[in-house]
Amino acid sequence: MPRYRARCVGRSGRRRTLTLDAVDIESFSKHVEGQRRAYVISVRRVAGSGGAAARTRVPGPLLIAALDSLELMLANGVRVNTALRTLAECAPAGPARAFWTEIVRRVEETGSLAESARSFPRVMSDSMVGVIAAHEAAGRLPEGVRLVRDYAAQMMAVRRQAARGLAYPALVSCVGLGACTVLCTFTLPRFSRMLRDIGVTKMNWITGFFFGLSDVVVLHPACAALGLALPFLGAWVALRPRFRPILDRTVLRIPVVRGAIEAVVMSRVCLTYHALSESGIRVVEALESCVAVAGNAVYAGALSRVVEAVRANMTVGDGFDGAGVFAPEVVLAIKSGEGSLAQVFGRLAKYYSKEARHRVGAAVALIEPAMLLVVLLCVFGVALAVVLPIVEVVNQVH
Repeated sequence: MPRYRARCVGRSGRRRTLTLDAVDIESFSKHVEGQRRAYVISVRRVAGSGGAAARTRVPGPLLIAALDSLELMLANGVRVNTALRTLAECAPAGPARAFWTEIVRRVEETGSLAESARSFPRVMSDSMVGVIAAHEAAGRLPEGVRLVRDYAAQMMAVRRQAARGLAYPALVSCVGLGACTVLCTFTLPRFSRMLRDIGVTKMNWITGFFFGLSDVVVLHPACAALGLALPFLGAWVALRPRFRPILDRTVLRIPVVRGAIEAVVMSRVCLTYHALSESGIRVVEALESCVAVAGNAVYAGALSRVVEAVRANMTVGDGFDGAGVFAPEVVLAIKSGEGSLAQVFGRLAKYYSKEARHRVGAAVALIEPAMLLVVLLCVFGVALAVVLPIVEVVNQVH
């Protein structure tokens, strides 16, 4: 990736060194003089990190804003190279600038925007690349960029809904673990020493349990740290490809969560199929892309069975019916609209996008009281562990 390092002098006379990604030395100098308000004294090209393209990530809002600008320029007759150079020069320093700079270089080498974007899987998914490639081949690149922009915005909204559902349980769990750590490390040991100093030897089982837990944390910090790390380690192991199907099947058996997961997965699948089908992608290839974006091993396996059924000359509706996972309304809608699947999946995408918001909110509303109850039970237990010995000591005095 072209990266340049230059010694510059600002308008105040102060000298400094800048390292930026740029298409070439000319665009680098224009950026320094126009946006950094400095003048280049000397410049040289430096080596970039190897394999950076596959690891590059661009924040969703920055990508959507750039695609908006790209579609506007292309629709008004600006050449692809010129439009991409403008995006690279205007992008903020960091991953976004590096991404568009490398895209410009690769487009000038290969002449294809789709092939250039294919090298950045964490920015441009296979579905987005497929849409661009189809419209690029048909000579309708501005329309393809618009579809990719809409698709990226809709998928980002779906991810936001899924993240909103996970945020509250994660926050409550972290706060609960932090509070328990503070209580067991600082509060309960001091109270235990105070009771021993005044001669209290017999304790009730609640106080004994919490004091014993506190002793374990204080005397064996390595074991306590391992215990705190176990939930995170378990989550990491469960998300590995080998164990992910087990986790997905287990989660779908929870009634409260199943509806929310179904809505999120189906919104992704329907959005992807609709975008690809509108671009002229074949049914089998569109369904294969849906397998990749499902995000749940159970639904991905069901979509794989649909692909196999379509390849065996069955209809898409029969494939969805035989998969045994999808809701009856989905199967009926697809069977009834075999001749216009793009419109059917578009309507399903709108429906499940709204359902994702409602079902995730309902799941959080049901999980919230349960988690609060667990936290309150812990707090109440600690309070009893502290109060009961004091009551016993007061009773003995009287």
